[in-house]
Amino acid sequence: MKERFSLDYYRTFSVVYESRSFSEAARRLYVTQSAISQSVKQLEILLDVQLFVRGKRSVIPTAEANTLYSAIIPALETIGEAEEKITRLRLLQEGSLCICAADTVTKYYLLPYLKRWNELYPNVRLKMVNRTSTEAFSLLSAGKIDIAFVNSPVADEKFSHKTCLRLHDVFIAGSEYKRLDGRTLSARQLTEYPLIMLETLSNSRRAVDAVFSSEGIVLKPEIELGSHELLIEFARIGLGISCVTREFSDIRGDLFELKLDKPLPERTLELCWLENEQVSGAKKKFIEMF
Repeated sequence: MKERFSLDYYRTFSVVYESRSFSEAARRLYVTQSAISQSVKQLEILLDVQLFVRGKRSVIPTAEANTLYSAIIPALETIGEAEEKITRLRLLQEGSLCICAADTVTKYYLLPYLKRWNELYPNVRLKMVNRTSTEAFSLLSAGKIDIAFVNSPVADEKFSHKTCLRLHDVFIAGSEYKRLDGRTLSARQLTEYPLIMLETLSNSRRAVDAVFSSEGIVLKPEIELGSHELLIEFARIGLGISCVTREFSDIRGDLFELKLDKPLPERTLELCWLENEQVSGAKKKFIEMF
């Protein structure tokens, strides 16, 4: 049985063919001349042909060597290009990373990290996708994104995750409800006022609904929005009392935070990725930033 194919034999052969010298090939490949001679000999045995006529200071390719060289050079060039591309990916000199995060998370939390990433790895292209946490989990499962920033909880064990930020849901109001500033309200008293909340698709809305539901209260907001920014602005102009995330809200000026007798439970912002998915170099480096 013939020896198994070895790519190194063909690489060595190509250098010998181009240099017409075992010693020059050894110099180019940083190995001994004996190693070059042995590699060529093994290839000749493998192919059962003579590839070079040995001279004192040089070698002359045979007809078989000419045929072999013409056939393998395109393949060697393709392999070389592939190896170079893999190296560039490993060194984060090229590539891409798809990140899913809500606009609010991106604006109030991610921007400094994205700026730093671009400074460190300018050739790794970042793609941003804006989805709710529920939608982000679906995209992760389908392999359509690499990383997602989601609101807790992360219930499915197939996702790896790490906590990035602790979050607090609070209710805010503007000058229209100034009479409530400093008062302590119960959950039921709060529902007597027009509420403005995120749509039910969001994890944060579901978490708040669950807290009120545990006390036998079903929240029925007057207004439901898909934008956290609009929650703040609607409260500012007096359309009602908005439920917002304190860490992502500029509660200043004519806005104030209502005091509840039982503050809403703390949540977290989680960085998520698929548990069983092989982590690329770019993804690993990005996760390490947090």
